[in-house]
Amino acid sequence: MKSFQLRPLLLIVFQVVTLKCGHSYSSQLNNTTNRMRCLDRERQALLNFKDELVDTYGRLSSWGNDEHKRECCEWIGVYCHNHTNHVTQLDLRFKFLRGKISTSLLELQQLEHIDLSFNDFEYAPIPDFIASLTQLQNLNLRSANFSGPIPHQIGNLSKLLYLDISANDCNSENLDWLFSLDSLEYLDLSYTDLSKATNWLQAVSKLKSIQELSLSNGALPEISLSFLPKINGSSPLTFLDLSFNSHLSNSHLSNFWTLVSWFSNFSSTGLSYIILNDNNIAGPIPDVFEDMMSLTVLSLYRNGLQGGIPKYFTNLSSLVTLSLSENNLSGDINEVMMNLSGGLLEKRLLSLDMSWNNFRGLLPNMSRFYSLTNLGLESNQLSGSIREGYLQLPSLAFLDLSSNGFTGAIPDLSFSPLLRSLRLSNNTFSGTLTHSIPTLSQLVELDLSFNSFLEVDFDPTFDPPFQLRTLKLAQCKLVKHYPVWLKTQKELQTIDLSSIGISDTVSSFFGGTIPTFLYLDASNNQMYGSFPNFSFSSTDFLTSPDVALSGISLDVSRNKISGSLDFLCYVKEWALLDLSDNLFSGQIPDCFASFRSLRYLNLANNHLWGKIPSSFGSLSALTLLHLRNNSLSDGIPSTMRNCRGLKMIDVGGNRLTGNIPSWIGESFPELIVLVLRSNEFYGDIPSNICRLANLQILDISANKNISTEHSSYSRELFLPTNTLMMPAGSFDSLESAYFMWKGNEVKYTSRVGLVKLIDFSDNSLVGEIPMNITKLAGLVALNISNNNLVGPIPQHIGELKSMNFLDLSRNHLSGGIPASLCNLNGLGVLNLSYNNLSGRIPRDNQCLTFEGAAYIGNVGLCGPPLNESCPGDHPNPRVEGAESDDDDKFITPGFYIALALGFIIGFWGIYGTILLNKTFRYAVFSKLTKAWIYFQN
Repeated sequence: MKSFQLRPLLLIVFQVVTLKCGHSYSSQLNNTTNRMRCLDRERQALLNFKDELVDTYGRLSSWGNDEHKRECCEWIGVYCHNHTNHVTQLDLRFKFLRGKISTSLLELQQLEHIDLSFNDFEYAPIPDFIASLTQLQNLNLRSANFSGPIPHQIGNLSKLLYLDISANDCNSENLDWLFSLDSLEYLDLSYTDLSKATNWLQAVSKLKSIQELSLSNGALPEISLSFLPKINGSSPLTFLDLSFNSHLSNSHLSNFWTLVSWFSNFSSTGLSYIILNDNNIAGPIPDVFEDMMSLTVLSLYRNGLQGGIPKYFTNLSSLVTLSLSENNLSGDINEVMMNLSGGLLEKRLLSLDMSWNNFRGLLPNMSRFYSLTNLGLESNQLSGSIREGYLQLPSLAFLDLSSNGFTGAIPDLSFSPLLRSLRLSNNTFSGTLTHSIPTLSQLVELDLSFNSFLEVDFDPTFDPPFQLRTLKLAQCKLVKHYPVWLKTQKELQTIDLSSIGISDTVSSFFGGTIPTFLYLDASNNQMYGSFPNFSFSSTDFLTSPDVALSGISLDVSRNKISGSLDFLCYVKEWALLDLSDNLFSGQIPDCFASFRSLRYLNLANNHLWGKIPSSFGSLSALTLLHLRNNSLSDGIPSTMRNCRGLKMIDVGGNRLTGNIPSWIGESFPELIVLVLRSNEFYGDIPSNICRLANLQILDISANKNISTEHSSYSRELFLPTNTLMMPAGSFDSLESAYFMWKGNEVKYTSRVGLVKLIDFSDNSLVGEIPMNITKLAGLVALNISNNNLVGPIPQHIGELKSMNFLDLSRNHLSGGIPASLCNLNGLGVLNLSYNNLSGRIPRDNQCLTFEGAAYIGNVGLCGPPLNESCPGDHPNPRVEGAESDDDDKFITPGFYIALALGFIIGFWGIYGTILLNKTFRYAVFSKLTKAWIYFQN
């Protein structure tokens, strides 16, 4: 009974205690939760650090002093110790910050980890005060746009385990500061100028804990075998990257391979990763790798290696990745693959890249390498059809067979369900896409471009199981209509549907699809209608690292698209815009002030009118500007002088007026092409334009009122005097230039930098051709026709050895044709017509190859090819009776007989054919009748 009554009492007591304890625990928990972990001093230090930065994309928006932001341990990129609450990690990689690093970081003395990689510190030096953060174990400054020498104080960070200063513009004259970094396990100084660090190998030999070493693209000075450091201990080195250090092999290739062997002996565990790309180590693959049984990855990309693959490779049983691309390796592909077959290598090899070599023959049976995940055979000389079953690779994720000579049907790839990237471009595959491709559920990249016999024909109801990020079908055959299934692809970023025959409205093409593209090329199709005012569906996409790094590119050139350009204003992240050769109309919208990434703008060959927007002056990244063949008026806005990176300006074929801006020659030091032709410019040619050091094409023709009459150069035509001497640098493949060449308007789309042209034709230039024009050694074409030039042709014009096109016609030039002109063996077009030239046309070399049209209209010229004889050309009057006997001896009776016989045979040979052949007779007399009627009328 007592026991029974006690239970409710205990239960009540238990509940009360539980409630109190629970309340006490809850209160304690709430107090703990509400208690600020962030230390005030360190929070303020971080805010001061933020104040020195430009956060364009708001990546540090969580940092602040507002009540809900005061907990700095919860800020993006900030990590605190669980017990001491000190900030121990600052991880701001890929935040696209600009500015400088504040000394306020010195307040964070417990920092163990700093990652500022992939930001922009605007060529500032690496601050040496970082070395005062003595607890640092990890320091990552990769690709953060630092410059100058690496502070030697970094050597004081004795606890440092990880150091990455790669991909900046830094240098180090010696590496003595490495001597004290005994704990360092990872070192990456790639793209650091170490050309003066002659002790680099000695410094590396002191790193007793080093596991991964990257000195790629460091301009490392060559080593001498006599100065190889002795190996006194051992290091756990497994990863070695010496790529892009061609100086290492300058003295002798054996030295380079001896260095590789030294590193192998330096490692106590055996090298697992060796990357020796782009070191100019020509010759056969040596036997230095033969005993490296720990070798897992070997990359010898772009070295000029020759021969085949050594047979000992089959014994490298640990090898899983082999990259031999961009060499001069050769041989039958079947024989080459035999040296990789057999043994464990055949079973374990995961990645094989032999692209860009000279392997030939039919594709061998690759299914024996059943573990392969990556296979690259691009740009070889492989040919024939691919036999069924030869690509049964169940683990294959990447396949590149592009730029070979493969024919026949695309192979069945249903045996590779994990395939993510398929590149088969630039072959001669034919037929329609196989049924295997629609079954590849993991596919994210499909490149079938430049297979002109391949038909793209999917069922309209096709619902693909994959979500592509890259699709390239350029120059394939689009059967029937635009592939509707593309509207299901929500992750497409790179799209090339150029020249595939799309004949549909633009709105149908864009409607509900392609919301997140980074690159879209739909050029050279038959799209029509107005361009929609579309915008991207996701602001997260616009602030993604991909967009921030590369921008957005759109090419819909060579279609029939109409409407205004207002849609451009809905996106600020443009990098490339090519809308040329369409039917766009109206004014160019003045909304370019925020287009910080735009590098290429082509609006040529449309129906645009009005002024060039002044906001073009904000396009600080602009390299190429094409506005040709529109109806733009007014002048070139002065704000454009801020576009200092411009290499090409083409505003030809508009209605631009005013003086040619003098600031062009001052503001565009990198200018290569300047085309102002067929406008309404007037006044003098600014002298500083002709002093642009990189100028290759200068076309100011057909402006009518351009002259030198009122300038200080009025007594002679002003031409460049210090340009066109050096070959131009590499030109982007998108760059093209239009100019008049041999009477026709020509578009150069490649190697534009090799063309060196001056066209001042159809203007009002006065004065003489300057004698120093002969200094333009690289000049290929000169057209100064249809002006008011006077005086002689420069006597030493033959020094222009590269000249191919020369037009001086329709001026008032006088004097004779210099004999040196005939020494221009490469001269293909010459026009000196309609001047006041006089004297005999030189009879030498090249001058004899031109017809009379090159010289007509010069009343004082004589001699071939003109019909005008020169004084003294007639033979001396013949003395009567002299040598008459000798002359008469030629005309004998036999002569008359042969003459008569030839007449008879020739007459009947022609007339007889007419009489006997009815068809031929009818055709001849019909032609004669028409000719007679013509002349009678």
